[in-house]
Amino acid sequence: MKKTFYTLMAVIALCGCSKESTKVILPIKSTKLAQSVSFSVSDFGLTTGNLRSNSVTRTDGLKDQIKYLQFAVDEWQDSGYGLNTDLYRYQEHLNSENNFGMLRDSLQDGRYYICFVGGDVLGKIQVETIPNTGSELARTTYYLDYKLLTPNIYRAAIDTTVSGKPIDKPIVMKRMVGQVTIHLNDAIPNNAAKLMLTYSDYPPTLDLINGLGLDRGRQDEFYPDAVFEFPVTSAHIGKTGMEITSFVFPYRYPQITLSCLDPEGKVIATKVLPKNEYDFYTTVAANTQYKFSGNLFGQSASFNVSVDTKWNTPVNTTFSIPSKTQHIN
Repeated sequence: MKKTFYTLMAVIALCGCSKESTKVILPIKSTKLAQSVSFSVSDFGLTTGNLRSNSVTRTDGLKDQIKYLQFAVDEWQDSGYGLNTDLYRYQEHLNSENNFGMLRDSLQDGRYYICFVGGDVLGKIQVETIPNTGSELARTTYYLDYKLLTPNIYRAAIDTTVSGKPIDKPIVMKRMVGQVTIHLNDAIPNNAAKLMLTYSDYPPTLDLINGLGLDRGRQDEFYPDAVFEFPVTSAHIGKTGMEITSFVFPYRYPQITLSCLDPEGKVIATKVLPKNEYDFYTTVAANTQYKFSGNLFGQSASFNVSVDTKWNTPVNTTFSIPSKTQHIN
């Protein structure tokens, strides 16, 4: 994959950006006549978290909800093995800019995938080769540490062919993370120190073209696990109806496991969440809440802890924005 570095002066000359914005644009690769392209990303409703196509002059709503807007143009290629992309141009905008949400550029005739990411945190957009495929299958991806994910991260990707005339399109972005909430019916025991929620085979990046965790290329080689930890305080002990929440990339997870540990790190109880696809995966989709409920702790002698094996199936609903991210209530 081609990699190029650009000096600050080149960036300023290409972008003409203001002091209030951060903007990086990769230069056009040839001197062929280019067509102007413009995209308007406007405000969105909190209920669904989706952007809606209002007038581009109405930017206050977008400024209030996201801080960063990233714009990546991928050159479409056919490697003979499937879709292959290469980052062609890139822009990064701050909500302090004038006309935040209005994107302008110029592209030569050709076919492109154009990706948009907006959020209250800033991730990294980069090109990655799908593992175990050599250099044949490359994708433009979004990286952000899973512990930093919030519900306020949105994406859109369009397949566009530029052919002899300008393009002007409104863009609708949708939430790009899923939410998993676990409701405990039974009480937190006295010796509980923390709850741990483990996602096996957690994708390190999101494929911006299909909106899913990056394919790992092989079925027998997993990514490292993602582990969310939720400290148990004295306020939680003895309480029923406790909930933990996490936000993750959409993906087919081979296993999601909830565990409770004592102060010495010994597992008190553990539960594998039920599979919702082919009895093999626990699949999490974007802009969807999966709510599991059941008993984690059972009646037991002091030398053993039994676990109730009957958990409810997940309820999939569009979720509203909670007051905080990865949390225990």
